[in-house]
Amino acid sequence: HLITHTAGLPPFKEYFKMNKPKEAILDSVMNTEPVYNLEEKTIYSDIGLITLGKVVEAVSETSLDLFTDSLIFNPLGMNSTYFNPPKSRMKRIVPTEFSKVYNKTIRGFVHDENAYSLGGVAGHAGLFSSARDLATFSQMMLNNGIYGWRRIFNSQTVNLFTIRADLLEGSSRALGWDTPQGKASGGVYISDSGFGHTGFTGTSLWIDPKHQVFVILLTNAVHPNRSYKDPNYYDYRQKIHSDVYKSLGLTEINPNLLWRKKWD
Repeated sequence: HLITHTAGLPPFKEYFKMNKPKEAILDSVMNTEPVYNLEEKTIYSDIGLITLGKVVEAVSETSLDLFTDSLIFNPLGMNSTYFNPPKSRMKRIVPTEFSKVYNKTIRGFVHDENAYSLGGVAGHAGLFSSARDLATFSQMMLNNGIYGWRRIFNSQTVNLFTIRADLLEGSSRALGWDTPQGKASGGVYISDSGFGHTGFTGTSLWIDPKHQVFVILLTNAVHPNRSYKDPNYYDYRQKIHSDVYKSLGLTEINPNLLWRKKWD
């Protein structure tokens, strides 16, 4: 339920305002009361993902950053992907926004305040990457878990995580991933086999097994600060993804998807 956002937990709380050690903040996260019953409603929940990250740490007996690096990033050669990037990589990292919380420009550390208060490593935010690294990851997923003759995930695992979970009628959620529905951010040409995720600051990744296409959008919609986030951003994100498909000659609109009003 945590990974499909059907645990009934609220989407977000300002735990960082507690101004306490991360252990105390984490304790508050773990004791957050649900606002709905299990499988009553789909609510994208940062709290659920923070909790899930801690479950992974408990089962693996290692920190989330070391676990993901040893299982995924290092075997794939994703050398520009990490939580809490080193100062040596700072020249490759663009500023996110000026933060009123920290009274400085965020650059090279996680934008999400709750993740920052938890040390920069959390299940819901904090991962830095590059287009090249994400392309490697995406191709591995298109290859059903294999990249460069090396198996990262079992094909059954890839399939399990990327098909719609169908825990709630009308929910587009797979396990962690989203799937195309309605006015999808992944464009109108993406197939029903597609899966992806978006980020608050303007990033998105959509992978389409049927068409063997992936689209990586790494942009910053909250610079110089989040109040400048263009309300038309969501329209342009859909258009950018759709235009990539058109450039590849893939112009058959998925009948289950709709253009956003700006393009209708």
